[in-house]
Amino acid sequence: MVQRDFIMVQIEELGKVMAQLISRRETGATRQIPEQIQTVYRSLKLNRDFLMTAAPEDIVQALDGDDRGGMLRMDIAARALIEESYLFSGRQQQDMLLKAQTLLEYLQTHDRTFSLERLALLDDLRRRKE
Repeated sequence: MVQRDFIMVQIEELGKVMAQLISRRETGATRQIPEQIQTVYRSLKLNRDFLMTAAPEDIVQALDGDDRGGMLRMDIAARALIEESYLFSGRQQQDMLLKAQTLLEYLQTHDRTFSLERLALLDDLRRRKE
């Protein structure tokens, strides 16, 4: 129970950082976005290169730790990847969005939590490719 509470607190705190990232992107206050993205990655103990090259199963395993919270953390990591993609253009941005989509689809298939928000995000990512 204590481990589950810790996971939820960590996810809540990372969720707050993600909300700040989205708000800053939408208002054009982008100066602190790279630093905040790195904060998310450091908290998750991974980096963009790992996210871009590892299979979803390997990412979950790396994020699981002792508390088996890898799925929740991968959701945050995929969203961080989406936010970081806005800092790039062209092929690199498309590759990041495609990887985020792959991670979110994996979550949607394997996570026991149904998420309408995740479905909407996936739909948005698919529309961007068209």
